[in-house]
Amino acid sequence: MSAGVETYRFSVEEFNKLGQAGIFDEDDRVELLDGEIIVMNPIGSEHAAAVLRLSWYFQQRLGQHLLTSVQSPAVVDEFSEPQPDLMLLKPKSDFYKAEHPRPEDIILLVEVSDSTLAFDRGRKLPKYAESAVSEVWIVNLQNQTIEQYRAPSASEYARSQIFRRGEMITIEKFPEVSFAVEELIA
Repeated sequence: MSAGVETYRFSVEEFNKLGQAGIFDEDDRVELLDGEIIVMNPIGSEHAAAVLRLSWYFQQRLGQHLLTSVQSPAVVDEFSEPQPDLMLLKPKSDFYKAEHPRPEDIILLVEVSDSTLAFDRGRKLPKYAESAVSEVWIVNLQNQTIEQYRAPSASEYARSQIFRRGEMITIEKFPEVSFAVEELIA
């Protein structure tokens, strides 16, 4: 940091107060990561379709066992409230009305990556590991693959695997239910 230059690190509480004060419009696509307000790219039709497809398949096969959350916030630590593309959550009677999901509520977190692959891998994935999100998938639209990350530690996942068309993938908490990669990525 240069002499005389200061930055301010927002907490999740302060970030939400900015939203309540009208600093952000409800259509603004922003998230908080390590205290920084990140402006997210607009969602293109390929990205939106991928999220919708994943949500539909998860709901069809696992719907009675979990809640599906699409492009909604999660509080992963005091300074981070990202908005993953999709989360499979433990059921809660209030449907998370009292507070946003936390890492212990997340069964699976999915980021769909097209133009954001470097950011998803470089900034978000280490944050999810550090916060102990148990399983993360990065759906790589460019390569038509699903990157699966499990066993979080201080800043990385101990186990990772890449799944391609013709292969089957499962969610750690539901090993009896498998998905063909080609049905999840059109």
